[in-house]
Amino acid sequence: MKRNYSAFTLAEVLITLSIIGVVAAMTLPTVISKVDRKININRLKREYSVFQQAFQKIAAENDVDFKNALSVCNDSSSKHACLKNIFKAKLSTVLDCDTNSGENLSKCFVPQSEAKQLNGKPVDSKYNGGYFNNNGTSGLVLNDGASASFWLDSNQCTTSLSPDLNRCGFIVIDVNGPVGKPNTWGKDLYLFFINSDKIKPADASTADGSCSEEGDDIVCFQDDCEVGTNYGMTCAGKYLFE
Repeated sequence: MKRNYSAFTLAEVLITLSIIGVVAAMTLPTVISKVDRKININRLKREYSVFQQAFQKIAAENDVDFKNALSVCNDSSSKHACLKNIFKAKLSTVLDCDTNSGENLSKCFVPQSEAKQLNGKPVDSKYNGGYFNNNGTSGLVLNDGASASFWLDSNQCTTSLSPDLNRCGFIVIDVNGPVGKPNTWGKDLYLFFINSDKIKPADASTADGSCSEEGDDIVCFQDDCEVGTNYGMTCAGKYLFE
């Protein structure tokens, strides 16, 4: 007996493909975002390990006190480059950027004008613009593709947002380098404070008691990875230890 088989009509095929396309368009951005987040967090963990090991080596060579290594950083006009050079000696790098090297810092690190907060807004120079190269920081590009911008507050490690932190300065790490996107706090840009005894990923406890009054505004950094102002500056501590 001959069997009759019914086939899909062209209209049915087109409708099915359209539905698949709509579903894909709705779900793919979320999937890609989650994958990118995972990749960048893994990069963050790698760079934290790299810089932590460098910090420990520097301290070990200076009577187990990182501050002793900063005794050579007396010239205020080159103090950021001095901090950079101390770390550079313990890192594998491919590019050095500051006024002494002759390379513009934008080759090593994203300028503030191209950086964003986690909420998608441009970096606010009032609150987090000082962490970028506009203020004369010095930078490096590592051989793994990441880059870092260095700032030295004081070679006595007495500058701090909180009295008990003994902060020497800070490092901003771009885990996918100066040409990698999206150049956003909490995605590929992460803040680390250099204290006299450790290198500390920025979290709510390092951000001025979490909240401060600025005129009519109350600026809060606690959990700003997820809620609040959503600057994204304290994501390093959250992602490394969650």
